[in-house]
Amino acid sequence: MLRGRGWRGRSLRLAGALFVAVLAACDSAAAPVEPGDRGTGPDPVAPPMDLSRVWATSTPEAEGFDEELLEDAFADAESAVPNIRALVAVRNGRLVQEAYFGGMHRDSAFDMRSVTKTVTALLVGLASDRGLLDPDDLMTDRLSHPSLRTEHGGIRVRDLLTMTSGMQWSDEEDFGPWVRSGEPVGYVLDLPVVASTGRRFIYNTGGSHLLAVIVENVVDGSALEFAERELLSPLGIDNKRWPVMQDSVIVGGAALALRARDAAKIGQLLLQGGRSGSAQIVSRAWTEAQISRLVSLGDLGYVLRDAGYGYQTWSDRQGGGDGVSAFVMWGYGGQYVWIVPDRQLVVVAQTHWRGTGDFDRRQADAVADLVVRRVVESARPIRR
Repeated sequence: MLRGRGWRGRSLRLAGALFVAVLAACDSAAAPVEPGDRGTGPDPVAPPMDLSRVWATSTPEAEGFDEELLEDAFADAESAVPNIRALVAVRNGRLVQEAYFGGMHRDSAFDMRSVTKTVTALLVGLASDRGLLDPDDLMTDRLSHPSLRTEHGGIRVRDLLTMTSGMQWSDEEDFGPWVRSGEPVGYVLDLPVVASTGRRFIYNTGGSHLLAVIVENVVDGSALEFAERELLSPLGIDNKRWPVMQDSVIVGGAALALRARDAAKIGQLLLQGGRSGSAQIVSRAWTEAQISRLVSLGDLGYVLRDAGYGYQTWSDRQGGGDGVSAFVMWGYGGQYVWIVPDRQLVVVAQTHWRGTGDFDRRQADAVADLVVRRVVESARPIRR
């Protein structure tokens, strides 16, 4: 029987369905803590870690965990979520604990589904940093396709990033037909525009793919080559799979397979404001926008209790506990990279998701509620 530990909420009602929420005024989520911002205490001030290297390891005690709570969270993970396959905790830029289940191991790369969206947004940020595009560019200036219509004219790249393009989409109804259509851009553009641009949040995996196509259109070589050259290789990530759609462009909204340790590097990069050691991989301005609360969504059940959305990345003002913010990379079936800046903590969970169907909702809830949040709970507050 699944047991909660004070993190109960309503049953999650999204699982790839249409989300609708009124766009709220921008107010930033908690920004990553800069070196030197903390006072003395059990959690040392770590410089931006060089993420091109293998993770440095440490102990729960040295990194400020309640050891018993952390051990219990890892020990109970498989009984709480039988489909869990990997669980990793990184604090202060050091790998503290990892576990693998169901015959998996540290070199197993998992398809993390919509976690891919956050990585795609980083590619857009890299292109923006290099002056190749701007978030305020019109989508119609960056795409060329016969399905473009007058009603697409006001949609900006920024609207695709924040899921506020106004284009109709439902993962439940559209994802399968879209994949099978052979027209990954045309299918998305052929759907009606059902809301004013910039005013409604409509979760749109097809729109995320349009972002990958836009990147492909502005960079030298393919979007995959750009990702490998400018993001993945600098982070030492070489064990990955990123399939392409029928248009030969990487899937912008799903399907990137990463090792849990490498998914943690993406989270740590955001936590470090886009830096890796002395190198600024992605601009701090971009990463701050990416994790900002640009759309307010409210309570999404166990997974996010006070949710917001930035650039293809979730946030939760209660994601690190009462009054403690987190930002979250979240994929179907309970794939998570969960980052708590006030704890300098990154938690990665990966699950077997194929064939879960309607059970996805319960599994995603259980991973967040009974696994990830228990690891977060075990991280003692930082003394300032």
